[in-house]
Amino acid sequence: MKKRGLWWVFGPVLVAFILIGALFLAPFSLNHTTQKNIQDASVSFSKDVVKGQTIKTAAFSDKQMRYVPFFGSSELLRLDTMHPTMLAEKYDRNYRPFLLGQAGTESLTHYLSMQEMQPALHKKQAVFVVSQQWFTKKQSKLAFSEFYSPLQTLNWLKSIQHITPTDRYIAHELLQEAKIKNSPFYANLVTKISGNKLLSNHDKKLIALRYHTLLREDQLFSNVTVSNNWNKKVIPAMKHLPEQDDEDSLLREATRIGKAQTTNNSFGIKNSFYKYRVKNNVKKLANSQKQFDYRQSEEYADFQAVLSEFAKQHTDVLFVIQPVNQKWANYTGLNKEMYYQSVNKVKKQLTSQGFNNIADFSHEGNKKYFMQDTIHMGWNGWVAADRHIKPFLTDGYQPTNYHINDRYLTREWQNLIPTDDNLSEFK
Repeated sequence: MKKRGLWWVFGPVLVAFILIGALFLAPFSLNHTTQKNIQDASVSFSKDVVKGQTIKTAAFSDKQMRYVPFFGSSELLRLDTMHPTMLAEKYDRNYRPFLLGQAGTESLTHYLSMQEMQPALHKKQAVFVVSQQWFTKKQSKLAFSEFYSPLQTLNWLKSIQHITPTDRYIAHELLQEAKIKNSPFYANLVTKISGNKLLSNHDKKLIALRYHTLLREDQLFSNVTVSNNWNKKVIPAMKHLPEQDDEDSLLREATRIGKAQTTNNSFGIKNSFYKYRVKNNVKKLANSQKQFDYRQSEEYADFQAVLSEFAKQHTDVLFVIQPVNQKWANYTGLNKEMYYQSVNKVKKQLTSQGFNNIADFSHEGNKKYFMQDTIHMGWNGWVAADRHIKPFLTDGYQPTNYHINDRYLTREWQNLIPTDDNLSEFK
C-alpha cells in the first residue's frame, strides 16, 4: 500500500518529466508556421522575432513568397503609407520586406541575429538601413539584453570552423555582457574563442545538446507574441496608395499626406510626434545636440562584424543611409560638418571593401516631407528610397566581390576623426 501511495504522489510528476524530455528530444519540429504567421511576423517588431530562429527560418525558406530581410532600427516601425512593406504588398512585387529592427537594435544585435539565418543570407539579398545616431562615443548597450538569445551564441559557436579576427572581436564583446560572463557554460566557450582556441569535440557535443533544447523552446513559443500590425496598420495604409505603381503618383500622394500631417509645427515633424514627444520640451531642446559626435565609436567595429558576415555569406546588400531633419538639426545645434564626416567614414568603410550599393540620403534632410520626425524618414523619404530598393530587389541577386579589411575592427579606426586625407590613406 505504501508503494502504491508513493506512486500516486510521485508517479504523475515522473511521467510529466518523461513526457517533457521526450518532447524536447523528439526528432521532428514542434512548430507549424502558416503563411499568415509569417506575414504578421514580418511587421510585428516583436523582440521574440528578432531573437528567435524558428519564424525567421520559416520566412526565409518560404516557397510561396520571397521574403527579404530589412535590417534597421526604429525607422522601420514608422509604418506610414509609403513604407517599403506597403509598396511591395500593394503592387504585388516579387519580394516582401521582413523587418528586423526596433529602437536600440544596432550592429551587434543584428550580427547575432544573422547567425540564426545564415541560409537566408547566403547568395541572397538584404537591405540594411544605417542611422548615424548609432555611432556615439559612449555606446549604450542596454538594448543588448532585450534582444539577446542564447540560440544566437550557439549558432555562432557552431559556425566557427577556424577563428577569424571577427570571431575574436565578437567574443571579446560578448564577454562584456552580463548574460555571457555570468554564465559558466557560455563564458567558458566564448573565452576560448577570444583566446584563439578552437572548441573541443566535447564542447561541440555540449553545444549540440543545448542547441537542440533551446530550439525546441523557440519552436514552442515563436508565434506567441506576434502582433496584429498587419491588420491594424498595413491594410488601412495601403488604401491611400495610387492604383498604379508609378513614382510620380506616389510622390504626389506622399506630398499630400505629408502636408496634411505636419500642420502644428515649423519643423516638418508629424503632428502626433510633435504633440506627444516634442512640444512640451521644445525650449529645453534648443542647442541640445551641440556636443553630439558620431565620428568616434565602437559601433564602427560592430558594423564591421556585420560586413564580415555579409561577405562570408556573399550577400548582395543595399545600404540606405538616412538623413536627419535639417530644420531640427539647426534648432538643436547638431554640427553639420561632424555629421557629414561621420557619413563619409561609413561610406569609406563600405566602398573600400566592395559594398557599393549605397543609397545615401544624408544631404536630403532639408527637403519637404522627406522626414517624418527628427531623425526618421517619412513620406517623400520612403518614395526616394524606393527608387533604389525597387530595382535592386526586383532585378534579383547579383554576384558579390567583397574584400574584408580587418583594420576596421581596430581602435585606430573606431577613434579616427575623418578628414579627406586620412580617409584616403586608411587601407
